[in-house]
Order: sequence, then structure tokens, then C-alpha cells
Amino acid sequence: MVLYNRRIDGEAMKKIVIEISDKSLSFKYRTNKPVPNNLLNTNVISNNELVFSVDYINDNSKIVGMFINDLAKEKEIDTAIVSLNEIADLIIPLLKRVEPIHKIVLNEDTNLSYSLCEAIVSNKYITNLNCYAIPTFMIEILDKKNIEVSSRSEVLFTSLFMQQNNLTSFSKIYYKSSIRISEILKNDDIDDLKSFLSINKYLRTVHLEKGYTPDIESICALLSYYKRKNINIEIHDDINDVDTIDKLKKINKKYKSKYKIKLSLIYSKDYLEKNYLKQIIFTTLKLCSLIIFLIIGSIFGYIILNNYQSELKVNGIKEEINKVMVDDASKEIQPSEEETTPTSTPEPAAPAKSSYQKLLGKNSDTVGWLVVPGTKIDYPIVKGADNSYYLNRNFNREKDYNGWVFMDYRNDEKDLDANTIIYGHNRYYSGVMFGTLNNVTKKKWLNDESKQYITFNSLYRSMTWKVFSVYSIDVTSDYLYINFENDESYQNFINLIKGRSNYQFNTDVTVNDKILTLSTCLDNNKRLVVHAVLVNSSENSEDAQKIQSYIG
Repeated sequence: MVLYNRRIDGEAMKKIVIEISDKSLSFKYRTNKPVPNNLLNTNVISNNELVFSVDYINDNSKIVGMFINDLAKEKEIDTAIVSLNEIADLIIPLLKRVEPIHKIVLNEDTNLSYSLCEAIVSNKYITNLNCYAIPTFMIEILDKKNIEVSSRSEVLFTSLFMQQNNLTSFSKIYYKSSIRISEILKNDDIDDLKSFLSINKYLRTVHLEKGYTPDIESICALLSYYKRKNINIEIHDDINDVDTIDKLKKINKKYKSKYKIKLSLIYSKDYLEKNYLKQIIFTTLKLCSLIIFLIIGSIFGYIILNNYQSELKVNGIKEEINKVMVDDASKEIQPSEEETTPTSTPEPAAPAKSSYQKLLGKNSDTVGWLVVPGTKIDYPIVKGADNSYYLNRNFNREKDYNGWVFMDYRNDEKDLDANTIIYGHNRYYSGVMFGTLNNVTKKKWLNDESKQYITFNSLYRSMTWKVFSVYSIDVTSDYLYINFENDESYQNFINLIKGRSNYQFNTDVTVNDKILTLSTCLDNNKRLVVHAVLVNSSENSEDAQKIQSYIG
């Protein structure tokens, strides 16, 4: 063990004084005289005294050892007397090279440490040891090396830790699988715990009777230092202090993953009985929380799966619709005369009127096709006998909670009313039906005028509509009028819905214009509404006559 240089009173460096007396060498500290820089110039204070700095001994242990060996031979010295165990840690390793010295005397009235014992055992010349006290297991070690031991005290245990765990022999220390610590650790206990860990190979459990966190932290640190893993530390203390428990959690987290050192709280039977009701309540709350978590997880899982299936189903229906449509090349869109900026990515266009004849063959309730740029809205529009039928039926008239996009049953799809209304469910997570209509409230959509032109083609007309109002509102029916008694009431209606808009589109709307309204739910109590004005319309009378004759 290397001793580090220390300063005494801020000036002199520690030095080792070697005194020669009879047939012994005495080693002790001296701090009041200067020290030479090398061995040859070492001050010889008298014929019986030499001085070396601790620094010099550390750096030149071989030379000093050889010097002491020559000195011991010349003076016929066979005993080394050491005043402090701290000095012994430095000197005894030097004596491995000193053949004449067979006896060590440790004058300090402290217990022999395991590290010092190991150093003595490793010296093949030592046959006799005199110390203050020594644990029995160290006597066993020294005895195997034929080193005779004499102690000045009858105390054979260096700490409560050794005594409590009956660590009286080397083999008991070596094979011990569990230890118990009943009191707060003292310095002697910590020293012996270090000795125990340096010898033992089978430790698995440490029982602590006090949840003293500094001791627990120290024990974990020692276990990790000696590379001990898979150790359970069981704390047999009725701890209910939140701060202490939090500290134990942090210690457990620190050492569990890397060193597999696990802390466990073991409560007494009396404590558990006194807190039985609290424990039941706590356990019940934990169980309820787990059940709620599982329920919520199941709900979210169901929603995710259901939305995925909904999207697949709607896409499947759209593929069926595409199969009965004319080739995609026949799709067309009638651009607005006001539209001057083309989109970088072409938006989907509603099919030409000539395709509706086949759509009518699939569903005779078909009244048109709606496309909203910047969203996934690209659907044929149907109209039922009321506004309930297509709330829970799809284009194939099958039961489907997604419903379909449908026109208000009061509207005239041939001769458009002042306000044509189209509804659809807001399937936000799957994005089907009006699930992406929310996009029109986003800044990116609102700032791109090219996306504000909606295509809604009926069986009789190709039409382009420009959005002029977007807003959310509590459930009301005041925007669901389809016709008006006079121009004044219509103008009041236009002023009402324009004034609600969350964005100023600066689009003119007069009583001579037609309006398209898209309505969907935001939640049970709110609606998202989009209004657009007709800006372009073209009619193909020949196609219209064919369709009219087809539907009868």
C-alpha cells in the first residue's frame, strides 16, 4: 500500500526515522529535520539513526530494502518494531528483501487489518508477529505459514460485524453466503467488511436491520468495488418515510442494472398487520389503475385497428367504384376563370359526367362527385330519402359506421338550391369521409389560394366552387337553410356565414350566387363548416338527357 506524502504544519514533509537499538530496527515518523535528496547523502544523525522521506521510499523501495538488508546483516538485527500500522503498510513490503529480520512488532494499539496480514504472509522470512489484537481467522492464515502470533489483548474480534456473523475462520469467511448487519457501521466494521469481501466468494444476500441510507450506499459501493454481482440486499426495517424510500429507489436504480445489486424492503409482521387495511387499499388502487390502463390500452388498440380497417374498407369501395368508371384519362376538371396559379402537384378531379351512368348502375342514389384539394376528400356523393340513412351506410348501402358523404335530402341536385349542403362523418384518425376536412383550417392550406377551389360535379353540371368561409361553431341549424324567401333574407344569411369565418378570403358573394356548404362534426357539441361560392359551371345537355332517361 503506497502512502502519500503529507505536510505537517504546512511545511515539513513526512519522514521515516529508522533507529537501531540492540538487535532491532525501529520505524517511526519524524517531521522536524530536513531530508536528503538521495540515499548516499542521507543524514546520519547518529550511528543509531537514519532518516528517509516517504516519497523517497516509495520511489526507491528496492534500494532502501537492499540497504536495510545490508544494515541488518551488519548489526545482526532480527526484529522490526513499527510504531504505527500506517508505517507498517509502507515498511513490511520492503522487508521482503531483508533476510535477517524474522520478527515483526506492531506497537499501535489497534487491530491487525487483513491487508497488513496479507503483506506479512507474503514475506517468507517472517516467523513471529506481535500485535495488539487479531481476529481468529487471521491467526488461521498466519498459522498455515508457520508464523507464530502473540497479541497484547484478548480481543479476538475486530468488529461487531465479524462477531455477529461468527466469522472466526478463513473457511467461514470464504464460504459465507449471507451476512447480517444490525447496527450502523463503524470504521472497524467497514474495514472488516472490506476484508470479508476480498476473501469471500459465495455471498448472495446481505440482511440489514436498519434502513440507514449512507450505510446502504457504502455497502453497495464496496460490493461494486470488489466486483460482486447478483447480490440481494434485504432491508428489515419498517420504513414509511417517503424521502427515505425515494433515496432507496435511486440507490437501487444506480446499482441494479450494472452490478445486479438489488434492494428489497422486508416489513415486519406487526407492521403489516397494523397497515393491513392501508395495504389492501393501496393494492386495490394499483389493481384498479392496472385495469384502467389495460382498458384504455384496449380502447386505443381497438380504435387504431378499427380506423385501419375502416380505411381499408373505404379504399376497397373506391377501387370497386373505379372499376366501373371509364378510364382515368376521361377524368376532367373545369378550372375557375379566377384561378391563375397552378398547383405543383395536380389535385384529383371529379369524373366526367359521362361516367355517372355507370355509377348510377351501382347506386341509384348517386347525385355527384366531390373533390376538396389539400385533403383526401374525393368521393361520389349520394342522397337518401332522409339525412339519417347514409349516416351508417356506405356507398354499397351496407351497414358501416363510417357512413358516406351525402347531400341534404331537401336539396335539388338538378336545379341547385341557393345553398347545397353536403355532410360527412369526421373520421379524423383514419382520414376517411370528412376526416381530413380539418386541413382547411391550417395556415398552409389557407395561404394557398389554388387549394381553395372545390370541384363538385352533379349528374348534370361540372362545377367549380371557391371557398369564402371556414369556421367551427356550437351545434346550430342556422347555416342549414337551403332556400330563402327573398333577396334580403338571403343577403342576411350570406352576411352571417361570411362574418363567422376564421379567415378573410376576400371573395365576393351576392344574392345571385349559389353556395355549397360542407358540414362535419368536431365533437358532439361542435361542427366544422366550410362554405364555397359557385364560380364556374358548364352543362352538357346531351349527357344530361342520357342520364335523365337512365334514371327514369
